Amino acid sequence: MKNTYVLHSLIHSLSKSEKRFIRLNAQFHQGDKTYMKLFDAIEKQKTYDEEALKVKFRNEKFINQFGVVKNYLQQFILKQLRSYNSESKASIICQNLLIDIEILYWKGQFVLMKRLIHKAEKIAEKYQLYLVLEELLNWESRLNTAQVKITLENVEEANKKHEAYMERYSHIVEYKKLINQTHFFIKQAEVIRTDDDKKTIEKLLNNKLLKSIPTEASFDEYYNFYMLNGVLNRLVNNQKASGEYREKLLAYMEKFPHMLEENTIRYLSALHNLLMHSLIIKDYDLYEKSLSKLKKLDAKTIREKAAIIESLCLFELGYYNETKQYHKSVDFVNNFFLKQSSLLVNQNKEHYFLVHYHAALAYFNLKDFKNALNWVNKVINLTSKMVRVDIRAATNIINILIHYELENLLLIPYLVKSTMEFLKSHNLQTDFDKKFLLVLLALSKTNNEKEQQKIISKNLPNLEELDRSKSIVSDIDVVEWLKHKIA
Repeated sequence: MKNTYVLHSLIHSLSKSEKRFIRLNAQFHQGDKTYMKLFDAIEKQKTYDEEALKVKFRNEKFINQFGVVKNYLQQFILKQLRSYNSESKASIICQNLLIDIEILYWKGQFVLMKRLIHKAEKIAEKYQLYLVLEELLNWESRLNTAQVKITLENVEEANKKHEAYMERYSHIVEYKKLINQTHFFIKQAEVIRTDDDKKTIEKLLNNKLLKSIPTEASFDEYYNFYMLNGVLNRLVNNQKASGEYREKLLAYMEKFPHMLEENTIRYLSALHNLLMHSLIIKDYDLYEKSLSKLKKLDAKTIREKAAIIESLCLFELGYYNETKQYHKSVDFVNNFFLKQSSLLVNQNKEHYFLVHYHAALAYFNLKDFKNALNWVNKVINLTSKMVRVDIRAATNIINILIHYELENLLLIPYLVKSTMEFLKSHNLQTDFDKKFLLVLLALSKTNNEKEQQKIISKNLPNLEELDRSKSIVSDIDVVEWLKHKIA
């Protein structure tokens, strides 16, 4: 996002109550309030237009310092948001208490400082905020030094706490390293493509942190243990173990409702993974149960609400397509997804990509190829290097099928060539996919239906003999699609 659009994005992310809070506080703010004129003008713009703003305020004194006023407005909004959200999360409460503690230290108000340290300590212990606890130990030590209250008992107690906090936090850091490695692997493709890929996943699975977890482990450690085992076991196609870890993760998290409230996104991620598993193994009872929990989630922030809507879109469409309820997919896209555009503007690019992909699939299966092409073009235009290559590859093949159905035969040789190069360069090409693409290439060389049927009849037996289990296109049965052409 360009810097010029940051303020517009910030203002449009505000809830109605946040805007009301900002306007109310601006009334009590001394001095010139021209920045609020800019606030109101930007709020009315659907897309940011700086030139229109400069024209609108051309007779205002602040126009000569437009950049300064924009920056002042941004800082004012952030200051009000800090105040408005000061009690919204335990981590924010603790950070604010740490600020108060430091201010009181420099003012020599040690009695009140000590009370705030104890207050923050209780919250941080409840939510297992180990770095906050460590910071509080530091301030407690400085307080004892200032009051000349250093005793051997105090020092030993502080050292024990320090060791306990750092031990737990060091384990969390080690899990984060594993998460980063796994995340990097998945962001490339959620499939094992080479022997090196297989070795990478096996090495991760054999890490001692994923073999067992001690009873005294923290919430974060348990979360990471179950989550990583669930993801990595799926990659090696151990769906049974993957499902067990995902269900255990959800059950564990639900024992700590205060932690779920503190970080709804993390609970949503656990639900997301279980929903994905339920569709993979076609356990629709588990799917309905998990989806019901997703729909009941209470979103307190725009980020949480967007993430919930994002997952809802992804799995509703995935379920309808999986169960061949394509009309419901199309209805969902038109009557729900398209109405969420303002909320989903900063959606996870991969999820946004997948929603468009599922919409294209639904229209394709309904034989509405023009709309399928419209949606698949949106997918292709959204293509980003941050999106997994296996998704991009599947989209490329479906794009070829749509163009074939629309009889855009002249495009197909180019599309086949570029797709085969993409598959090969990303170690995704299987014998089945290569053969199928070559069949599509042969079909594009004639528009005579009988000739096309001969080509299919000739190649179909060989295709059926090849292993389809690792085909990049799992959402369309391309063998059945070919058979239908000669039926």
